[in-house]
Amino acid sequence: MINSFFRNWRIFWTKALTSSGRPKTIPVSPHSMTKRKTSEVERSLLFSDLPVAEPALNATPQPESPDKLHKSITVVCACIMREGGQQVLLSMRKAPGVPGLDGKWELPGGKIEFGETPEQTIVREIQEELGITVRPTQLLPYLHTNVWEYQHAIQHVVLACYECQLENEAPNRLAEGAAWFHLNRIDFGSTLPGTREFVSLAANNKWFDRVYIEFESSDPSTNVFKRFTVATQPTLYSRYGLVKYWGRLGVSPRTKIEEFGSPSELDQQIFETAKRRFADGYHIRVLKGPEHPPEVLIRIRELARQRNEYFPA
Repeated sequence: MINSFFRNWRIFWTKALTSSGRPKTIPVSPHSMTKRKTSEVERSLLFSDLPVAEPALNATPQPESPDKLHKSITVVCACIMREGGQQVLLSMRKAPGVPGLDGKWELPGGKIEFGETPEQTIVREIQEELGITVRPTQLLPYLHTNVWEYQHAIQHVVLACYECQLENEAPNRLAEGAAWFHLNRIDFGSTLPGTREFVSLAANNKWFDRVYIEFESSDPSTNVFKRFTVATQPTLYSRYGLVKYWGRLGVSPRTKIEEFGSPSELDQQIFETAKRRFADGYHIRVLKGPEHPPEVLIRIRELARQRNEYFPA
């Protein structure tokens, strides 16, 4: 179902996301991983408004080997930043015997397993691979598609990326094959396809324009803590999107994305959500927004103070 969901997005996306031409064939000869020199144009692309050249979406189908297994998978990766968005966490792909992939740097992540949401996949994969707990905060508005031809199979990969925040401070020693990279020191020639586009989008994201509210409740008799978070973010369908995720601490949260036709509709939904949380015994733990807060944040803050439910951490 998630594969068809991602495929349906392309009708709303004005830029081409798929790769034309013949499927990429992974060579069997040795491949040099020597760092290549990055041109001035490529190095400046990360912070410029220059468009990324993309081939046509409706490419002519290429002949395929009928005796090879065809596989289609959906992969999600995490863009985790620190130092005010100046560093990003990358991991090295380990694929012995596959020169086209082995030793390349990528944003960490993995394949969506049956029954998982993309957000659950991100949390699980980053914990398994790196021992780090993250919280997905925003789906980046770009999909990257590759077709890889292996010896016995042709694999079609759809890759999406979420911006993620660290739930706890990252350990001093990262897992083997992972490292923090300063954005202007990344050699994108040594990364897997799609990495440059995702990092570029995340680097240009205006975090200060977002509204983020975290509610919390506790049950003294059972010592159970619950949190409910709302955050504004644009989606592929609307500029006025709202993400909600909630659940008990220590348990993978449930997630819901809602879209609205105007800022006033979005503000009204945020306010109504806050009122319901207060009625259910929640208090405000975190409240963030623009330097000049919109009216809805002022109303929510005042309502919380009237109910004695404003306890920012």
